[in-house]
Amino acid sequence: MLRIITHIERLLLVHDCVIVPGFGGFVLQAVSAVYDEKEHLFKPQRKEIVFNVTLQHNDGLLSESYMQMYDVNYRKAQLMLEEDVADMKVVLQEDKKLSLGVLGSFSLGMEGQVIFHPGESDAFSVGSYGLVSFNFPQLQPVLAEREEVALLTRKRKKDILYIPVNRKLLRVAAASAAAVALFLLVSTPVKDVNQAAYTASFVPTEMVVKSAPEIKPAEEIASEETIAPEINEVKTERKVAAVAPSREVKRQKITPEPAIAKPNLKMYHIVIASFPTEDQADKYIAGVDRQECKHVSKVVRDGKYRIYADKFDNREQAESYMATLRMNEKYKDAWLFISR
Repeated sequence: MLRIITHIERLLLVHDCVIVPGFGGFVLQAVSAVYDEKEHLFKPQRKEIVFNVTLQHNDGLLSESYMQMYDVNYRKAQLMLEEDVADMKVVLQEDKKLSLGVLGSFSLGMEGQVIFHPGESDAFSVGSYGLVSFNFPQLQPVLAEREEVALLTRKRKKDILYIPVNRKLLRVAAASAAAVALFLLVSTPVKDVNQAAYTASFVPTEMVVKSAPEIKPAEEIASEETIAPEINEVKTERKVAAVAPSREVKRQKITPEPAIAKPNLKMYHIVIASFPTEDQADKYIAGVDRQECKHVSKVVRDGKYRIYADKFDNREQAESYMATLRMNEKYKDAWLFISR
């Protein structure tokens, strides 16, 4: 009877199913690696032996194994196999149990049914490379150290005093500080400052006059009176000023020139392609449909030739046009390029 057990073991190392004609089939079933959290047990991937009593036909594996080992023909091997199977059935009926070594054992139930008990051997788990189940308990010193650290952390938290602060008050203070800093950073234009303010109580006002009107001698005024009557009145005033130099000369008011607003030089280009050379850009522009992109052209920046469908000086108009253009499958990747 031990003869057939040796053949079954050899065949299960190569095949996942070995059928004993008239008795049943031994099948290897793959089981994934698992971890038992309660017992801290790691079980590697393995194969378990199960027995299927419905597999009764002869698949020829055992017969061929008998032929190779004992150097007999097929008929002789078949007779030897039938004899071993008959011995297995006799032992099982008489002893109510049958041991097959590492394969497991059989027993008869209360109603005469055959019950298979698989063995504990991992000899058939070739995929696990000989790994066996092992237990890895938790490290108690590490857990105790973690608990100690947690207790120390709690004690430190108790020693810390928390002062409640109103967040709204903090925001108001931060905004006030930012406003003061901005006010200090902004400088006053020099041309808008009254120059007399810098000389108050130090220099007489008469010495701060930027430019006093030119006073000509009375002889020049007399000679110029015959040129034009309109100029005569001005010269008369200057003559009076020359005769009475003790009077204070009025200062000329300097009116600051109004600041000239710089035009917005930003341009918004709707870019549909980009090339490293001008020839490539020109070839692409030649193939663009003018009905879809009426104002197609190129703009050169940083050594790149960007092809744009249109350009605008208003960002909202540019983004609106870009959204419409992206509805076209050819220009779905269009993007906005801002130039100055």
